[in-house]
Amino acid sequence: MIAYKRPKALVLDDELPFAKLFTMMMVMVGWDCEVITGQEKALARLKAEHFDVLITDYPMPQGNGFHFICCLRRDGITLPAIVMSGDAQVLEITPKDLLYIPSVLHKPFTASELRAALAKISLA
Repeated sequence: MIAYKRPKALVLDDELPFAKLFTMMMVMVGWDCEVITGQEKALARLKAEHFDVLITDYPMPQGNGFHFICCLRRDGITLPAIVMSGDAQVLEITPKDLLYIPSVLHKPFTASELRAALAKISLA
């Protein structure tokens, strides 16, 4: 029997109540995830383990999600990223192609919207 490995996301979000709900949504759409707070911790996890996607909130105590993704790209970390925000205007100006962001999510979003965003990730 061949074991199926579920894809895994690293989720960077500083709102812990949201993290629990988000984790349940990820399981519903067939993904595993690890929720982490703090950009330094996220960078360490990305260097230590394989993830299929980074999902980051736009607003953060230190900078924002776009800035963090820019820093990752500068360091040679090229995994796809999804940015979440409650501000639709921020998501409209997201430099998706430049930063390899296949999708954005406007909060609040549904499990089907999350599934559609994750479907844009190439797992090859």
